[in-house]
Amino acid sequence: MNAVNSINNTGANNAGINNNIGIDLIELLERLGKYFIENIVAICIMVVMILGALVYQQIMYVQHGVDISGSGRASGKPAQTVVVEPFLPGSDSLDAKLKAGFCKSYLGKPAELETECGKMSKNSCTATSCCVWARMGGAESCVSGNEYGPIFKNNPDGSPKPLDYYYFENKCSGNCPKP
Repeated sequence: MNAVNSINNTGANNAGINNNIGIDLIELLERLGKYFIENIVAICIMVVMILGALVYQQIMYVQHGVDISGSGRASGKPAQTVVVEPFLPGSDSLDAKLKAGFCKSYLGKPAELETECGKMSKNSCTATSCCVWARMGGAESCVSGNEYGPIFKNNPDGSPKPLDYYYFENKCSGNCPKP
């Protein structure tokens, strides 16, 4: 009889092991609860530190992963741009100032450059290396461009604007008007 009982017990133990292969969720939750209670102070300190860092970044406008060659706007909040220019004799003219910092502040932002170029007079426009004074579609204006002409050559509906001529750094290209 003892031999039969030991075989039955072994079989019962094996059957119990096979049934408990899965995770016992109640035991897992009990362990997590005990861990949380034992480490509540450390967990609270970490949560406060993370929240404090987030608040500090928001207050100080700290931005991670932003291309600083542009205006530095990531969240629509105004950013300050500092342009450091070397002192060169005779560089007090508006032309020299435009060449030094204007184009650099719009690198990688062609739509914003187009808007800012559109606000310039002909003299200021042709003094830059990122804007051209162009006659397109029967109207003259300052638009974003380079030595090859305007960057945006289409109407809002997608049709191309006829380009008569353009001035880049005071040099005319295309069907230039006679002086």
